Parts: sequence; structure tokens; C-alpha cells
Amino acid sequence: MNFQTDLNEMQLKAVETDSQYVRVIAGAGSGKTRVLTYRVAFLISEKNILPWSILAITFTNKVANEMKQRVVKMLPESNRDLTIRTFHSFAAQFLRKEIRVLGFPSTFSILDEEDQTKLIKDIVANMGYRRGDKIVGKTMGYISRNKLKEKYPEDIKIEKPSFEDEKTCLEIYSIYEDEKNKSYSLDFDDLLLKTNYILTNYSDIRMKWQRRFAHILIDEFQDTNDVEYRLVKLLSHPDTSLYVVGDPDQTIYTWRGANQNIILNLIKELPNVETIVLERNYRSSQNILDSANKLISHNRLRVAKNLFTRQNKGQPVTVYSGTSGKGEADFVAREIQKLVKGDNRSYSEIAVLYRSNYVTMEFETAFANRGIPYKIYGGQKFYQRREIKDVLAYFRLITNDKDNIAFERIINVPARGIGDMTIAKIKEEAERENLPLYEFIRIADLTKSSIPPKALLKLKSMIELIGITRTKINENDEVFSKTLEDLIWSVGYKDYIMKEDDGDERIENIKALFADIRHYLKANPESTFDEYLQNIALYSAQDDVIDGDFVTLMTVHTAKGLEYPIVFVVRLNDGVFPHSRSVAESGYSGLEEERRLAYVAMTRAKEKLYLTFCSDFSYVLGGRLLPSQFLAESGNDVAQTVDTYSPYKSLSKPKEYHFDDGPNLDFSRDEPIKQDFSAKTNNIDDWREGDIVIHKAFGKGKVVGLEGDGIITVLFESHGLKSLMGNHPSITRGGHKA
Repeated sequence: MNFQTDLNEMQLKAVETDSQYVRVIAGAGSGKTRVLTYRVAFLISEKNILPWSILAITFTNKVANEMKQRVVKMLPESNRDLTIRTFHSFAAQFLRKEIRVLGFPSTFSILDEEDQTKLIKDIVANMGYRRGDKIVGKTMGYISRNKLKEKYPEDIKIEKPSFEDEKTCLEIYSIYEDEKNKSYSLDFDDLLLKTNYILTNYSDIRMKWQRRFAHILIDEFQDTNDVEYRLVKLLSHPDTSLYVVGDPDQTIYTWRGANQNIILNLIKELPNVETIVLERNYRSSQNILDSANKLISHNRLRVAKNLFTRQNKGQPVTVYSGTSGKGEADFVAREIQKLVKGDNRSYSEIAVLYRSNYVTMEFETAFANRGIPYKIYGGQKFYQRREIKDVLAYFRLITNDKDNIAFERIINVPARGIGDMTIAKIKEEAERENLPLYEFIRIADLTKSSIPPKALLKLKSMIELIGITRTKINENDEVFSKTLEDLIWSVGYKDYIMKEDDGDERIENIKALFADIRHYLKANPESTFDEYLQNIALYSAQDDVIDGDFVTLMTVHTAKGLEYPIVFVVRLNDGVFPHSRSVAESGYSGLEEERRLAYVAMTRAKEKLYLTFCSDFSYVLGGRLLPSQFLAESGNDVAQTVDTYSPYKSLSKPKEYHFDDGPNLDFSRDEPIKQDFSAKTNNIDDWREGDIVIHKAFGKGKVVGLEGDGIITVLFESHGLKSLMGNHPSITRGGHKA
């Protein structure tokens, strides 16, 4: 480990600084994780800081693990004492040790988003709503917004509702918290809120943790929210050193609470903050960086910097305009085939990035038609698959038998002949006895209970197996992976799932879960079963990204922190990217965030960047698609497109048609044609605005719009405006626009 040779001048300055408060503005691809890793190693090896007194916070579990491995490789003796975690992972670790002061056991369960949604749906169903009613989404948003303000139901007083149904949302929120508390369960937001509450209200605990950490280092600081930053301040005392690394130009999570002002205003809040800017990029070619630099320079809320590289200029950025969404997707597919077959690139080197998930369908179809393997991230993750959730529900009951949510999930999985009426009766009686479902079943008397004896016996048998498993794990006689596997097969899950058409695939997923447990044990031989459950509950979308020879499709949000040799940023159309709702709801600040998102997308590319858009009709937006303003702002004018025909000669909006002036159209380019309407299709798929149409019934007209999916809008001389299938046999073309 040689700091002088391993780091460039500014990286070295950032690693070796003696300032108590440091703000490193690290541009995309400038080696921020390297700087953070070397900073930890420098503190330990050169400043003799004890490893256990360092807390490093990262954005994902994946980065935390990678960073820890790098430090341990440099300093093997630091392995056990390093704390490198995400905010939520640190909070969970803290609560396992300290939550007893709130009357919770250390074996509390952690609810993921699916568990949270199911619980709220159950609550609204009991209130007389349908499980699919809008009140579910409204309440989810309401809870999230209030927890970002660290407000629980008892902290909210509604004098005048700020929106329709606010009182109902608060009522559901209150019931939701009661149900969680009865199950000794916390959702993700609770992890931070309960940690902050304990640190605020229990001074002895606060001082204990403040004494522990002398150095706090935070990665991706631009995405820190107010709750997380308050946690940092609660862990700090006047002598604590704070070292943050981030890039305001990559703040893309304000919609879930990230506060860009925290990193921008740090120099005002803390005395003598040293700011170090890293501008040298090690990822991308200069042509890619030039586009990204030009784009982001249009933002006002930022710390000025200009990324550069000492690599060559590289290939120019390719801009493509498709006449339709299908055409755009087909171009991307064709180009990928050329790259793989002609340039000997692998599929795994290629990523297709987009603003919103709904745009993927045409690209998936194009890839399937051409035999291009691909994988979409941001959809259903491994740990969200039904069979995995079932198995994990059994696991949760081993550590927390008061977890009603987990118990309800597996009460009839595998099938035990327990219907909805019986389940309702069990819940009603358990509620009356003020007992968790698990405990109620365990002590229920077969002769006195109103629950059908057959159902009760089966549930008691299941509980007995869970109890045996718990005992074995506590005795720690063998690795818990084998004990858990025995439980799942003993309850009959294999036979149950194999009855389904895709049973083999689901069994393979369960086996992969057990393999994951074994790998975890190998990497963390002293870890407990509780810790394993905690880790998988806190996985993010990026943690589910795996290697393989396929093209990667993902949203730009998911791609944050990743890089690929070749990147396609697709559907760069106004309303799509930048997203219309983001701009409409947040105005200029929304546009700046969309621009930052496009900047992040561009800077994922190492060697080759493609920017594509189309001129289709969008049913999502209800109008024709125009090229994104980000194309011109990044210096990639549409005139540079590789398409042989583009309806856009510039980024200005095309001429608007006003149909209230009557059918006074110019048909001067009319040509004599032979009218034959006998075929099943006219084989015309290249209509353009201005083309003359001859219709069997409507007569002569002019194409005034292309709606996508082969539909054309025609203004007829005598019949006004009509939307028609462009390949319908009843129409022919009377003239083609030059």
C-alpha cells in the first residue's frame, strides 16, 4: 500500500488531510470509493486510529461489503473491528443492542415494502375498502412523508385537512403502528426513527456511542436525508471528525427525501470545512465527459467542476432518432448485434438505461426477436419472489414468534385446509385473548377452542417444528443452514410447490437461498442467524444485480454507482426524460433533478454512449413525442442523428395544426394513381406528415399526424379529421413528401 503512487494529487490530498471536517466533491468516475477506502486505511495505518472507532456509511450493502474487503486486504488485522454499513444496516445493528429500552426484544422483525403494503391492505379491507382502492397508495405516501419528518400518529394533529382523506390516512397510520408494535416489527423508516429517538432521549446510550466513534465517514452524501443527517449529528460530539464524499450533480433521490442542501450548505453549518474537488475521471472517454459536462452546466444548484480524463477522446456520442418506438428499439437491437458479432463485444458489456419502467416493452420485443439475451433490474427481486418470501416467513418466526405478519403468510402454506373463515376466527380469538397468533395456537386447548380440531392440530404440528428448529439453532451444534433446510422440507413445502407448473424453478430458487446462507456463513463464520435475516431484509435493488452474459436493462436510478463499457440511454423525449410529472410537480427544481439524472445516465458509459429517441405518438403522454431538451443541452443536436430520415430538423416544436380553419389544404403535389382496394393490406408503413391519402370512402386527404402503432391522422377535404390504420387496404398514397 503506497498512498503516493496509488492516488493522484487531489485524491492524495483528500486522503491525507488533517482537517476535522472534510467535504470531498467527487465527480462521476473520479474514484470516490477508492478515496474513502484509502482514507480508512490511512487513519488506521498512519494516524493509529483504532478500527473500532471508525464508522463508515455507504449507499448499498454491496458497496459496504466491497469497501470492507478492500480495507481488510490492505490491513488484514482490522477485519473484525471495522464498522462499514448502510444507514439502515447500522441502525438495525444499533437497535439489536439498544431497543430493549423501548420494550422491544432484540429479535424484532424487519418489514420490507411488500410486507408493509400487505399490512395496510389488510387494514383498509377491515375498514370496508377494497384492497386495491387508492386509499392504500395515499396512506403509503402519507406514512412515508410523515416519517421523513420523524412524525408518528401521536405527533400529528389535524385541525384542517391538507388533502381529502387525510383523517382516514391518519387513522390507518395509527392502526398500522399498533399492528406492527404487537408483532414487534419495524419497517425501514422505523429503523432510523427509533435509533434517533433512543439517542435523543437516553443520554447514557448517546454518550456511549459518541465515545465509540471518533471518525464518521459517509459515502454518497448528496443523497442523505434529514433523518439520516440527524443520526450523524446525534452520534457526534465536538471532537468527532466528519468526512463526507459526494457529488451534488448526482442527487437523484429527492423524491424519497434526499436533501441536496445538506452537502451544499455544510460549509455554512460546520466551522472550517475543507472542500476538495475531484475532477479527474477514470471511467469515461473525453467525448462522453464533454457531453455530460455541457449538460450539467445548465444547473444552478451545484458545486462547479469540469470532469476531464487523460484517456483519448474516444468514439463520438451517437444520437439516433427512430420514426417510432418500435424503430428506436430495433435500432438498439441491431446495434447490439453489430457490437457483439462485428466488434467481438460481450452482451455483459452493454447496458440499456431508461427513465421509467414502462418503456421497456418494445426493447424486450426487439431483443427477443433477434435472440439477444437480456435481464431487467428493478422488477421483482430475488428476495421478493413468492417462494422465497414464504421460506423467510418461517425463518422470521424462529427469531420472533410474535410476528403476526409472518404467521399469517404461512398459516396455510403449505396448504393445511385452513380457509378464510377459520383464519378470521383465529385472528378474532387471538385478539380477544391479547395474544400473538403463534402463542395463541401453541396454548390453544383442542377440547375448548372453537377452532376446528383438524386445523388446530396441523398448526400445532407446524409450531412444534419451528420450536425444534429454534432450539437447534440456539444450541449451535451445526451450521444453521442445514437446520433451516430441514425445517422447510419437513413442513412439506417441496411437495406443495412442486404441484405448480413452475415448481422446478421455484425449488431451484429455494436451493439458491440455502446456497446463499452457506456462502454468508463462509464469509462470516461467527455471524448469527439473526444477523443473516437482518442483512437480507435490508438488501437494495443494486444488491440483486448479478453477473452473466446478457444485456442489462435498468432505470437510471438503479444504475447509480454502476458502469458499463457501452451504454444506450433510450427514449430521450420530452415528457419521458425529462419526466413530465417531475417537472409539473416540482417546477425548476424538478427539471434540475431530471438533468442530474440524465448526467448520471451518461456518466455510466466508459467507451461508447448512444442517446436515442423516437417520434412516435405516446398514449402515456397523450401526444406526439418530441426530442428531449437534454440532447441540445449536452451538445448532441438532433442534426447529428444516424437515422436516414428524421421528422425533426431541429429541436423546435413541429408546426401545430389548427383544424377549425376548415379543409383548405394544399394538394399541389397530387399525382395520378391507380386505385386498387382489393388487397388485405396496402403494404405502406412509411407514412409521413404531408403525404396525400386517397380513401375508398372518404376521398382525398392529407396526413397531419403519426400516432404510433401504424396509426395515421388524416384531414380529409370533405370528411374532416380521421384516425386510420396506415396499412388498411381502403387507403392508398397519392403523393410522398420529399
